[in-house]
Amino acid sequence: MKSKFKIEGLDCANCAAELESIIKKIEGITEVSISFMTERLVIEYNENMKDEIIEKMKKAHTVIAAKRVLPILEELCQDVSDSASVLQHDSISFFAMGKIKDTLEQIGKILSEGHDVVMAVSGDPLMYSLYRTICNDPISENWDMDIIPGVGSLQMLGAAFGETMEDALIISVHGRAKTAGSIALAVTEHPKVFFLCSKEQGPAWLSRIMLDYQLDDVTVCAGANLSYEDEILASGTPAEMVKKEFPSLCVAMIKNPSPRQIVRPCFLSDEDFERDKTPMTKEEIRILILHKMKLHPDDVVWDVGAGTGSVSIECARQVPFGTVHSVERSETAVKLIYKNKEKFSADNLTVYEGDAAETVAKLPEPDKVFIGGSGKEMSQILETIAAFPKKIKVVISAVTIETIAETNELLGKYAPDFDVIQAIVGRGRKIGSYHIMDTNNPVMIFTAYI
Repeated sequence: MKSKFKIEGLDCANCAAELESIIKKIEGITEVSISFMTERLVIEYNENMKDEIIEKMKKAHTVIAAKRVLPILEELCQDVSDSASVLQHDSISFFAMGKIKDTLEQIGKILSEGHDVVMAVSGDPLMYSLYRTICNDPISENWDMDIIPGVGSLQMLGAAFGETMEDALIISVHGRAKTAGSIALAVTEHPKVFFLCSKEQGPAWLSRIMLDYQLDDVTVCAGANLSYEDEILASGTPAEMVKKEFPSLCVAMIKNPSPRQIVRPCFLSDEDFERDKTPMTKEEIRILILHKMKLHPDDVVWDVGAGTGSVSIECARQVPFGTVHSVERSETAVKLIYKNKEKFSADNLTVYEGDAAETVAKLPEPDKVFIGGSGKEMSQILETIAAFPKKIKVVISAVTIETIAETNELLGKYAPDFDVIQAIVGRGRKIGSYHIMDTNNPVMIFTAYI
């Protein structure tokens, strides 16, 4: 099998030879030819791979593939009509793939009858493809599976631009909820990031994120219909690529010339905050709370019952590529949160004034939640959190006996294996020539996944 690519930027035979040697190391590639004069790359793949696929299909009772892949299988197996939903060739039945669950049940039924099944997907089945989905379904527990990988679109994109992949991060935004912050973080910390894109989350969307997060020195490369006559290749700055349109099925790569690790800031002191007379979580307790939350730089965080916003501000500093949503019903406290937000330039912090239960029902799905005050609405808040499809890490601080009892009971319902610690902080105070400890009320800190 042979594929052709357009290459830009080659200016000498030595560069072409070096690129050839890199591409030859890719598994399944038998021949590579690069001309810097014509700026063309020709790759030949191992034909034995195609023969192996044909041999598997000849032995199979059923071949299942995506609708767009069926024409290729028709060509391989010859004389298969494309007009029928169920196609027959000799003893082989051909089916267009439907819903994954239905397809797996269909495969299970055929296997139980002692027949073989071939499932064909494009590219590499081990790279954001069906293999993991199949393995994760209990129905496949006793299936004996052989894998024949192909050359995927990300490999083709790397080849088209002469970029190796051993130092790259690979992310799929196709059918997966990825925040802009998580994308910006990945690009910030890695020299190269490859993306499997979708119609909405394509090269233009990625470029917009780069501009929004001041990552305008990166290079965005994109490709579609790779190896076909109508292939599309483009690269440029985020400002250039944000204007370009690509088909829904495309891939992209972002190169960062100066990657860096995000360093978390140190903790703040109580004296750093605008406080007035509003209750505030003390710095020693904040440190314990933040330790339990174990924030990631791209987390979405809720701070419910935020008070002066001290926990919100600490969270905002530790999630530079994420967002913090601060909920507080006291008008006085809300004004203080805004003052602290301005003081610490916490642009990723959004403040909400209102009752906790009603407000959190409108917030985006969080990764972490801190509840410092519930306004007697703990049950409703936890119910909202429990409704999300993924597990949410929740940290709750409680001082009163009533709140401790309620939290203990509710977490027993949602997360029986919750963790709890008690913290008592004492501060030294001088009396004459002696020192004594002024001890604050003990604080219970609950941690659970709900």
